[in-house]
Amino acid sequence: MAIRLLAMLPLTAWLTLLAGCWWLAGPTARFTMSPVEGTSPLVVVFDASSSLAGAEDIVDYFWSFGDGATGVSRKMDHTYVTDIVHTFAVTLTITDFAGKQSSAQGSVKVHPSVPQTEPPGDEPVVRVEFVWPFNFDATGEDAAHLNDEYFTVQNTGDVVADMSGWTVTSEGGAQYRFPDGFVLAVGAYVMVHSGAGTDTYADLYWDASGPVWNNNSDIAFLSDAEGTIMDIYPYNTCILEETFLRFA
Repeated sequence: MAIRLLAMLPLTAWLTLLAGCWWLAGPTARFTMSPVEGTSPLVVVFDASSSLAGAEDIVDYFWSFGDGATGVSRKMDHTYVTDIVHTFAVTLTITDFAGKQSSAQGSVKVHPSVPQTEPPGDEPVVRVEFVWPFNFDATGEDAAHLNDEYFTVQNTGDVVADMSGWTVTSEGGAQYRFPDGFVLAVGAYVMVHSGAGTDTYADLYWDASGPVWNNNSDIAFLSDAEGTIMDIYPYNTCILEETFLRFA
């Protein structure tokens, strides 16, 4: 009686019964990926461990990452690189021992990388300083040898120094003003003589009426055109003599 009833079932009923036969089932592809969106270069981890086997074991995993690259492992890392916003279509195809296949799809959205700005570096520095020699005591009579009384400044900064309007002032208030248009190259130095002469890039002349610097002790102040003190050079001949005698 049961056989007769089965024979009378329509084709759709037979297909329904057969669909429940596990020995005919194929694999089911599934996968996870993380992250699904990010900035280039973006490393994405793909994992097909959640795929289901049917009647036969899964023997092959094939990934198409959407950028021309492929892979054949159950779990893979892949790096996406792009200079435009792009959505990559990902496909996983699995195959079981019987040759049956199943596929699953997903997508990864990748944004172009954010331009990296250079870390702020040190700004170019204008730095001019007093350097040796500072000849405050001319040979012989100071008043008769004013050009042998001089000080020296050097550009120890990173850029050419426009010294127009810079000044050097003594402790007693005598002041020299650098001529307009005078520039000092990086590493260059210039001597400023107390007497008269023709200015050059290496020698300038104060044209003072008499000696400027005290032979015993004095202080020289170097200021920029805005009046900011850039360097100070104090000296004391007593201290210098004691130091010389101590180390002679």
